[in-house]
Amino acid sequence: MITKVLSSLYSWIILVVLVIVVITANSFYVVSTLNDLSALEARLFTTNRVINAVNRLHVAILRVESGQRGYMLTDDEEYLTDYTETLGVIGELMDEVEVSSFSSDINDQSVRIEELLKLTKAKVNEVIEVVELVKEGREQDAISLVRSDKGIKLYKRFEKLFREIDSSERNMQGTHLANLMSLRRDSVNTLIISSATTLLLIITVFLLLKINSREHEKYQADLESVNEDLESRIEERTQELSLYSDELARSNRELEDFAFVASHDLQEPLRKIRAFGNRLESGYNDVIDERGKDYLARMLNAAERMSMLISDLLAFSRVSTRGKEFDEVDLNNTVQSVLGDLEIAIDEKSAEINVGDMPVIRGDKSQLEQLFLNLISNALKFQSEGVTPVVTITSKEATESDTRDILMSEEYDWVKITVKDNGIGFDQSFAEKIFAPFQRLHGRSEYKGTGIGLAVCRRIVERHNGQITAMSAPGQGATFSIIMPVDSEPFGSNNNNGETQ
Repeated sequence: MITKVLSSLYSWIILVVLVIVVITANSFYVVSTLNDLSALEARLFTTNRVINAVNRLHVAILRVESGQRGYMLTDDEEYLTDYTETLGVIGELMDEVEVSSFSSDINDQSVRIEELLKLTKAKVNEVIEVVELVKEGREQDAISLVRSDKGIKLYKRFEKLFREIDSSERNMQGTHLANLMSLRRDSVNTLIISSATTLLLIITVFLLLKINSREHEKYQADLESVNEDLESRIEERTQELSLYSDELARSNRELEDFAFVASHDLQEPLRKIRAFGNRLESGYNDVIDERGKDYLARMLNAAERMSMLISDLLAFSRVSTRGKEFDEVDLNNTVQSVLGDLEIAIDEKSAEINVGDMPVIRGDKSQLEQLFLNLISNALKFQSEGVTPVVTITSKEATESDTRDILMSEEYDWVKITVKDNGIGFDQSFAEKIFAPFQRLHGRSEYKGTGIGLAVCRRIVERHNGQITAMSAPGQGATFSIIMPVDSEPFGSNNNNGETQ
C-alpha cells in the first residue's frame, strides 16, 4: 500500500511541498529570532553611546573647572594647558551628546539632554569668565565671582541632571540586556526545535524511500556524498571567514581609536585660524604685547600641529580605502626614489645609506614608497647629537621560522627586508606600542612628528599580507624586519584580481 502511494506523482508533490513548508517555516522563525537579536543589540549600542557621551562631557566639565581652580590658586599657566585642550573639544562632545539623544529609547530624554547642554554652556562660560578675569589681573573680581556660588549651583544642577540621564540610560541598558539574554535562550530552543523537526522530516523521507525501492538507496548514497562535499566546502569557507574575522577585529580596534576624529573638513577652519593668525602676527605685531605674541605663537603652533595630525590620520585611513591594485614593483627603484626625495635631509646630516640588492614583488608602488620613506626618515630623525646616521637596508628569502606565525604562509613565497639604523633606539618593551597610532616615546620638543608614521607602515605591510616587527635597545639603534609575499593580492581580496575594500 505504501509503495503504491509513493509511486503516485501527486503523493510525491504533496511530500515535497510539506518538506518545503516545514523548512521554510523553520527558516523564517530562525531569521525572525536573529532579527530580534540584532535589534536588541542595536538598542544596547544606542544606550551605551548615550552613557559614554554624557560621561565624557561630565569629565570635560570637571577638567575645565580643575584647570580654572589650579590657575587661580597658583597663577601657573601650566594649569591652563589641559583647560585649553578641553575647551577645544568640548564643542564636539556637546554635539556628540546631542546627536546620541536622538536615538535614545527613553521618552523625554532629548529634553533632559537639551537642558544638560544649556547648563554645560552656562558652566563653561562661567569658568571662562573667571579665568579671563584672572588673566586681566582682576583677581578680586574673579574671587568674588567664585564666592557668589554661581558656579557651584550650575554644577550641582548639571550633576543632578547628568545622574538622572546616566541612571535612566543604565536602567534601560539593563532592561535591554535582560531581554537580550532571554531572547538568546529562546533562540537556542528555537534552533533545537528547528533541527529536531528537520531531522525528523529527513528521517521520514529516508524511511519512505527505503520502503519504496532499493534503487532509492543509491540516491541516498549520492545524497550522503553530496553532504560530505558540502561539509568540505563549509570547512573551507569557515577558514576564509576566519581571515575576514581577523581583519574585522583589527578594523574595529582602529575604529575605536579614531571614532571621534573628524574628516578632512577640519582642514578648512584650521586654514582660517592659521591665515588670520598670520595676519595678526604680520599686521598687528607692533600693537600686541609680549603675552599676546606668546598666545598667538602658541595658537599658530597648535593649528599647525592639528593640521599635521589630520593629514596623517587621513593618510592612515587611506591605506586600505584608497589603495591601488597590485602590480610588479622593483624595490631597488622604489628605495632609490625615496633616497632622492630625502636627498637634502641626508646631505644635512651626512648620513650613510647602504642598500643591498632588493627583490621585485607584487604590491602597491606608492604605498611601498611611503613604507620606506617613513622608516628611513625615522632613522635620520631619531639620532643622538653629533652622531652620523648609518642606515642599512638588506633583503633575503624568508625562512620557515620567519613565517610560522603568518596566516596562509604556505601559499606564497616570502621575502624578509630589514632596515637597520644606529639611532637612539628604544626599550624592547615598547616594540608593539610604537606601531599604535599617535603613540610617541619622546616629547615633541625633542623630536617632531605626530606618532602615526609607524602605524601607517604596519597597515601598509598588513595590506600586503605581511608582518613588520622591531628589535631595539636604548642607545643601540633599531632594526625593523618586514616579511611579505613576493607575489600576492591585497589583503581581503581573497586572491582575486579586485579588492573587496
